[in-house]
Amino acid sequence: MKKRYIEVSIVSLVCLVIVFVIFNWTIRAVIHNRSEVIVPKIEGKSLQDALDTISVLGLGVIKESDEFSSKIPPGTVLRQTPNAGMTVRQGKIIRITLSRGSDLVFVPDVVGQTTKVAELTVRKNQLVYNVKDQVYSLRFEKNKIISQTPDANSVADKNVPVEVLVSLGEPPEGMILMPDFVGKDINEFKQWSEKSKITYQIKEQEYESASVNVIVGQEPAADTVVTYTTPVLATVSKGSNALIAPASQPAGEVFHYEVPQGAKEQKIQIMLIDSTGEHQIFS
Repeated sequence: MKKRYIEVSIVSLVCLVIVFVIFNWTIRAVIHNRSEVIVPKIEGKSLQDALDTISVLGLGVIKESDEFSSKIPPGTVLRQTPNAGMTVRQGKIIRITLSRGSDLVFVPDVVGQTTKVAELTVRKNQLVYNVKDQVYSLRFEKNKIISQTPDANSVADKNVPVEVLVSLGEPPEGMILMPDFVGKDINEFKQWSEKSKITYQIKEQEYESASVNVIVGQEPAADTVVTYTTPVLATVSKGSNALIAPASQPAGEVFHYEVPQGAKEQKIQIMLIDSTGEHQIFS
């Protein structure tokens, strides 16, 4: 009876060892088959931004602790382990310490919003809404925010004033505002200048990321009040060899693209991919 018991115990022990070895080998095989990725820097990011950054790389995140901080807003990553720049395999858990904050908050982006929405947004973030000035604008409709101080997404103490510049809409007759010509054809600038009887200068500059005769800079800035004596300068792109097509080249297909509407500037690039490679034909 005792001999039988010893035999069963030995067999059970051997089976357990075999199961453990197989399990360990399987886990190692699965782990080593995963791709390697570089740990991104998520310190200083909000928890949501950190999760978005980590999840794309196939990594996980777990909050290890939280601490008070007088410089970092609540919900922001204070520390991370492993550190940014290290190489790990997908599935690795990034341990983080979150800030419990103090009196610091993120400044919201209210440019392009109506004054009513902007005021509610600023107050919701425990800041003070303050209209610095009201000016006429060709870019922003009446009662919309043109600019703000402090800048959007910066960090500020609670109850700090967010000063905004509000649009009065289009100027009255007799007042001339400088339009935003950046990205537009030089002929459009010339027509406006001649119609408004504005003296202007044109400076050419090599600019690889813009087509020929496209304005890449202007003085004064858009929405500046100008008079007949105001010096107006437009900087025009000479383009580059990659942007200038041979005269004998067919026109090709014609397509229409409408720029999304909104207060923020939109950057558009058109790329041509053919047998010779990839070429930028408009920016």
